Amino acid sequence: MAPTWVADGMWNAVTIQQSLVSAGDIFVSWYESFNWVSVRNYYGLPFVSIDDFSSNLTASPLWWLNDVWRIDPGWSGISANTSKVMVNFNDTTSTIELSMWFHITRIPEYFVGHGGLQSWLAGFDLTPVSTGALTAWEFHEDWNQNGWAYNLYFKAPAHLLSQQEDNYTFSIDVSSFYRGHAFNTSQVIDVNMPAGTEIKETSPSSMALQKGNTASFVKAPEDTYPTVFTVVSGPLSKSLGQIISEDASLWFLTPGGWAAIGSLLFLSFTGIRGRRIWNRNKLYHRLYKGMVSIYDMYSKDLLKFHQEMDNISRTIIRMLVEDKINDEQFEKLLKRRDDLLLRTQQ
Repeated sequence: MAPTWVADGMWNAVTIQQSLVSAGDIFVSWYESFNWVSVRNYYGLPFVSIDDFSSNLTASPLWWLNDVWRIDPGWSGISANTSKVMVNFNDTTSTIELSMWFHITRIPEYFVGHGGLQSWLAGFDLTPVSTGALTAWEFHEDWNQNGWAYNLYFKAPAHLLSQQEDNYTFSIDVSSFYRGHAFNTSQVIDVNMPAGTEIKETSPSSMALQKGNTASFVKAPEDTYPTVFTVVSGPLSKSLGQIISEDASLWFLTPGGWAAIGSLLFLSFTGIRGRRIWNRNKLYHRLYKGMVSIYDMYSKDLLKFHQEMDNISRTIIRMLVEDKINDEQFEKLLKRRDDLLLRTQQ
């Protein structure tokens, strides 16, 4: 959903790109497009012409960040000497395109004062993260008629990982303001645990997908935030190939057999890692309807029915392993398959 100040026609778009260029120095490239008349009237800007506005902003650019965007240049270490502004005006549409370039040199103050880091990371309690010692920072943010989107990658010292014997535990709290609320947000949170380990536990497990030493928490708009996100990893256990090969004869033709391998998959993986593939439902329904069609066509020809069901069973397990269907869909397909098999036996 577009923010109010975009939906009401004042702004058309805002794009912000930030990069860490050295310790204590984030370079910012800023672009915005807005309706000159609407913005001038809303903020009561004392400029009678575009040229007057452009000249003033070019000579003294920092007031725009402070007055319009509530970014305190002094607190954030933004200097006019290392800032530049360009203004272009479309007389036909009364639209201004404004580009700015500046440096943020007081990084912890900027994060605290602007509230950006906690907002961008949607509710994490970042007390254990040392934002004053960033080693990497790449941030891209877009506001337009389609809504708000951003990408953030950063590295900073933090105390989030502990070790007990061969097990590692990652834990990050959620800020109290977010706990138990949904906020209509979609997120994928990837947690990479130490190499040579695999995921043993996740919390909340209902939001977790995992593979190897990586756990992904997938939060849908209707999901509420937990109190804490936790991942535990430990020594490697049997591979999926080993589990499958040990009892392959039970997979396909008996309902109990498939249930057993499903349990083994669950115990081994607790869900397959991957970003939520939003078109999974289409594949799931195609597989579901496919099994019903096989039953309708071959329920009187048991040999052919088992051959076809054997083929679709292999396909369904492959789709799970390849992360093209999720655990819940896998279980529903399992139940549908078992039901059809029992029907033919009766």
